[in-house]
Amino acid sequence: MKLLLVSTVSLFLFACQNPSGNPELASVPYPMGLHVSNSVPIQVIRDEEFVKIVNSTADDYNTAILWVNQRYSAKLAPLLAGQTMRVNLWSLRDSFGEQFNAGGIWRTDEPTPLVIAELQISDDNPLVGLIVIGQQD
Repeated sequence: MKLLLVSTVSLFLFACQNPSGNPELASVPYPMGLHVSNSVPIQVIRDEEFVKIVNSTADDYNTAILWVNQRYSAKLAPLLAGQTMRVNLWSLRDSFGEQFNAGGIWRTDEPTPLVIAELQISDDNPLVGLIVIGQQD
């Protein structure tokens, strides 16, 4: 009886934990060597589980990767000059395959804050810093 109770409680506790990452969905590690401290006038505005990316520049970003918090990334559709795009934060993964915790109505833990956002346009060009607006804790 005691063993059954311990097993049931253990199963309940482990079942309530977030699943670990999925290596098949892992992204590449953050390219720290490409990081720069300046930014361009592309705004990233968080709206619950999404971000709105507003490209107020005259530049097109055809093959960009969005990096968030120097850990999570996702390939973007082409972001053209003057265009606004919406990205689901749940689509971002890290190098272990773990998802960005975007929060949501059914989540019991606090969503991960969005602190820094960057675009990677190639494997050797510096990252393009973006302006994160209105991050709420």
